[in-house]
This record gives sequence, C-alpha cells and structure tokens, in this order.
Amino acid sequence: MEIKDAWILHALMENTADSIYVKDRQCCLWRVSKKMSMDLGYSDPSEIYGKTDIELFGEEYGRQTIEDDMNIMETGQSKTAFLETYTTSSGETNWTLTTKMPLRNDEGEIIGLIGITHEINEIKKAEIEYQYLATHDTLTALANRSLLMERIHQAIFFAKTNNRIFALLFIDLNGFKLINDTVGHAQGDRYLQKLAEVLTQNVRQSDTVARIGGDEFVILLNQISQVENALIIAEKFSDRICHKVDPTANTITAAIGVAIFPNHGESAEELLKAADKAMYKAKQQSLAFQLAEKKPPISPKLHKKTPR
Repeated sequence: MEIKDAWILHALMENTADSIYVKDRQCCLWRVSKKMSMDLGYSDPSEIYGKTDIELFGEEYGRQTIEDDMNIMETGQSKTAFLETYTTSSGETNWTLTTKMPLRNDEGEIIGLIGITHEINEIKKAEIEYQYLATHDTLTALANRSLLMERIHQAIFFAKTNNRIFALLFIDLNGFKLINDTVGHAQGDRYLQKLAEVLTQNVRQSDTVARIGGDEFVILLNQISQVENALIIAEKFSDRICHKVDPTANTITAAIGVAIFPNHGESAEELLKAADKAMYKAKQQSLAFQLAEKKPPISPKLHKKTPR
C-alpha cells in the first residue's frame, strides 16, 4: 500500500501538539495546524489563511516576525530552536521555541517558509520559580544571602563609578529566642514574616532587605547622601521593630550595626563583616545601633635594602 505525502501532512496538521504554519513570500499564512488555529480562537484553520502576523498578534510583534520571516526567505538560512515571547491579550507571557526554514519548489526557488513553534511555558515557569527560590528566603520572601551579595556588588560598582556612598544595616533581634521557647516556632515564624513586612514597607524600592540567618537581617541602603542618614534610618528601624512588629508585647528589640561604603570596607565581605562587628558591639553595650569603626589605613610595605 502506498503512503501518500498528503496523508502525512494531514496527520501532522491535525494532531501535532505544536503550532505548524506555512507562509508565502508576502508572509501571509497559507496553511496552519489545528493546534495553532485553536490557540488563536479559530475552530476552522482555513479562517486564518491569508492573514499576516500583524492581523493576528498586533503591530509590534507582527512587524518583528515579518522582518524575521523576510530575512529567512531572502537569505535561505534556517533558524532553529530560537526563543520567542509574546504577551497575550490577558497580559500573560507566552514562551516558545521556534524553528523556521525556507520552503523551496522543484526548481529550488524559495516560495515561502515553514515554521514550527513549541510552547515551553511550563518549563519557563519552573525555571523562574527555581531562580526565585535560589535567591529568596522561603519563609519571608526576602532576598537571601546570595541575592544580597549580588546587590552589594552592584551597589559597589555604581558607587565607585558615580562617587557615591551607601550603607549596610546588620540587624539582630534581642529576645527572639523567648518567642520560640514560650509560644512555639510557628508563632516565631509569624513574627519573622511580620518583621519582613515592616522592614520592606519602610525602605525605598532601590533598597534591598535580606534575611541571612534565623533572626539576622541586612538592609542595603542605596545611594545615601551622608552617613548621618544611615544612622537616622537605623534609629527608625529600631523603633519600628520594638513598637510596630508586635505592638501588644514590645518584648523584642534589635541591635543594629551600620557600615558605610567605602569608609568601612570596599568589598561586600568587608562591609558585611564591619556591620556584623558593629552589631555585636551594640548588643554588648545594650545600644539600639552602632556605627562601624573605620578600617585602619594600609601601611606601606617596608623594603629591606639588598646587601651589596
């Protein structure tokens, strides 16, 4: 029994899970798969024939794909498995991998192109979720240490380039262990979540609030104009933590260490260490906050004379 090409083409266009389409030299659709027509809201694929991507997807995206299609047909070069994104009418992002290849007649002339588009929305959503989990604290949804370090590196680059300063506030809670010991860890978790809300509500969008340990938090204050501003903000956070997070109890206070770039360090590690050290000093002296000590100047190396 002979297997005809038309049967194969029909089976593909009717049953494949990918969008398959054929366009002529004017970038008008000549054939589309059932999957593609259903996704576009057409029960009959023939209703799409003759339309362009501008009519189906809008001016901006349509002109972009037409330019891409014309380039493929003019050069004769295929494009394989490249990433495309399209924003649907509902505002969702549609992620796809697309392959486009020129379509030739028996004489080898390019008369159009064939495209195959494979949706990867679930893969992209899983990737985005994984990236989020890798950079955020699962309990509070704040930045974790990894993301904080990345943001500090960015802040250092900007500060050096633009001759600016920024601050790190290292926050450690006093009395938090009592919550876990008396009312349980679930209540302690709720307290930390509430604290995260209070902290994020009192910073600018350009700042970063991170949880780097059990009851340890760090706030990156970007582009401050003077050191005193960081101390004022530290005092404000000390008050917020005592009176806003758990206003009925007021049993939790904070020790806050403040480090300024470049006064207390020129690397992320140096700044965190300086802020951490200042926090412990504040805790030992029962202070609300403490400014870090200036790093000692680098003494020049003494070179011994080489005996002659």
